Amino acid sequence: MSKNLISNGLRVSIAALLMVFVIGCASNTASAPAPVHVRLLETSDLHAYMLGFDYTRQQPTASYGLAHTAALIHQARAEQPNTLLFDNGDLIQGSALGDWVAEQGAEYLATQVHPVIAALNYLNYDAANLGNHEFNFGLEFLDKTLAGASFPYVSASVFMAATEAMSGMRTEDWKNPLVPPYVILKRNFVDQAGNKQTIHIGVIGFVPPQIMSWDAMHLNGRVYVRDMVAAAQHFVPKMRAEGADIVVAIPHSGLNDHARYAEFSEQATRQIGAVPGIDAILFGHQHRLFPGDPSYDNLPLVDNQQGLVHGIPAVSPGYWGSHLGVIDLTLEKNELGWQVTNGKAELRAVTEAFDEGLALLIKESHEATLHMLNEPLTKTNQPVNSFFARVFPDSSTALINAAQTWFGKNLQAEGQLPANLPILSAAAPFRNGFQSADDYTNIPAGEITLGHLADLYVYPNILQAVKVSGGQLREWLEMSALAFNTLDTSTSHAQNLLSNYPSFNFDVISGVHYVFDVTQPPRYNQKGELINPNSHRVKELSYQGKLVTNQNQFIVMVNNYRAGGGGHFPGLNGETIVYEGAVEVREAIAAYGREQAQAEGRININRVWNWRLYSPTPIKAFVRSADNEQAHAEAMLYKGLHFVESEGAYGRYELPIGK
Repeated sequence: MSKNLISNGLRVSIAALLMVFVIGCASNTASAPAPVHVRLLETSDLHAYMLGFDYTRQQPTASYGLAHTAALIHQARAEQPNTLLFDNGDLIQGSALGDWVAEQGAEYLATQVHPVIAALNYLNYDAANLGNHEFNFGLEFLDKTLAGASFPYVSASVFMAATEAMSGMRTEDWKNPLVPPYVILKRNFVDQAGNKQTIHIGVIGFVPPQIMSWDAMHLNGRVYVRDMVAAAQHFVPKMRAEGADIVVAIPHSGLNDHARYAEFSEQATRQIGAVPGIDAILFGHQHRLFPGDPSYDNLPLVDNQQGLVHGIPAVSPGYWGSHLGVIDLTLEKNELGWQVTNGKAELRAVTEAFDEGLALLIKESHEATLHMLNEPLTKTNQPVNSFFARVFPDSSTALINAAQTWFGKNLQAEGQLPANLPILSAAAPFRNGFQSADDYTNIPAGEITLGHLADLYVYPNILQAVKVSGGQLREWLEMSALAFNTLDTSTSHAQNLLSNYPSFNFDVISGVHYVFDVTQPPRYNQKGELINPNSHRVKELSYQGKLVTNQNQFIVMVNNYRAGGGGHFPGLNGETIVYEGAVEVREAIAAYGREQAQAEGRININRVWNWRLYSPTPIKAFVRSADNEQAHAEAMLYKGLHFVESEGAYGRYELPIGK
């Protein structure tokens, strides 16, 4: 055979191959599907507020409630059929409706779907994540609650503890999750050309590890937790390997401003966003709006205007259904599969529009809740409010502490607590204006009902007792003192007294007297780390007229959240608990009220002026509180505290601080 023939034949073969390649490329280009637009919707921190209804005032509201959020959901779905709806937890606890269901117990859920879950079934949720408050009523109640859901629950950071049957299991095996760590949803969506495309959406959830402290009595020995970022790093690659086209992360966790991430942090969303393979983030837990809340300004790799975390679209829709989180993604397919090429995040606030079908679904449970709330308990001799609970001793913490002390002394009389130690009590003002200008306990003098107790004490905490030394008691109060800014004695201008420290961590301890020097820097930071060893804000700590020494011993009645380590208070990590019990604080207050009603005909609230603010030289401070007649009247009880002006729905008050 001639060399030319071979050469010509080779050229023909190469040309043919090139033609096939070109035709193949043209064919692939022609068959590439059109882009697919996918919409993700999020609710978070609903806290059992299914209706637009304020249970503390027993009146309708259009400011929140899933029935109102549902109208936004319907609208968003009508705009974009390729839609998925998710909930991010803290769903079943918080409102009086949630309390009523919990009162019925797990037995009720054996035959009835939890009304809150029924509402989510009605709205056709695609998946949901566990929040920390899902564990408040115990694992059996949670299990029965989730059994009624027609959609999957996920959580990649909580696992069942090893049992005898699993004695060989190592925790690093990532086995036996409480609920599936993730799901991959298969959906047939319509692309921009009108053709159906199958998209696999991976959904992964996370819950704060602090549940082991906050609900230790329900969880110790039964579950263990993982760091949320480590869980994302472990499971997201698996989701991709199993065919997830996109991955949606749903952390029940907020954004922190820490320069360096600490393992097992409560607020981990910013670090989760750095895990490769995540396309969208639906977060919550902090009850804040993202994008938009000023506390999220200037965080590294966070765009608080566009709603981006590490360049990934993210939303956090506030609380109680006040907003709907919306993320719109554009997906395009290439040789690597479906890729997110564009994303946009937004929040939509509720309006007066609501879903009548959902309201009808909840009607029976709602009416039973109102019946429970309106059960008369007793009467009070004075109003109970929390307008200035961080300025001077108030009636709300006074009532809680009186009831807890009464309960503790009964335990002491029964021999369940040491008879030779003083009984003290610690209580915090839960409702102190954080949510809104109406977010204050405000119970008028006269008849008090169980509904008023839900206004006074918003959490289903269990009453416990801890044994502490005088030194530990002093450090306890030093943490409470984080409620105050450090004020400057060299200025004559009024300074902002209150910091952003959560009011539920401002423990007022009854039975002792003490002073807060607000001109001293804080001794601890919010993580309970000693930052100013030479600073002492707490002064003149005394019991029955004698200064408390480090060696003195006390019993303090306190809720399980604080006793187990909630709030990072020094010396409170569960090891000092001497009584656990199973009585809710609200039950103890109710029992105290009934006993007082029999003995006195009413609750006589004895407001003891056992703590005060101090400055070595006179200074002026200002605080924000409610702007109403009741708040103005309460301000008159404190010498020099006076209303200055309205600031939106709030009021500005000024006060002198001196020796």
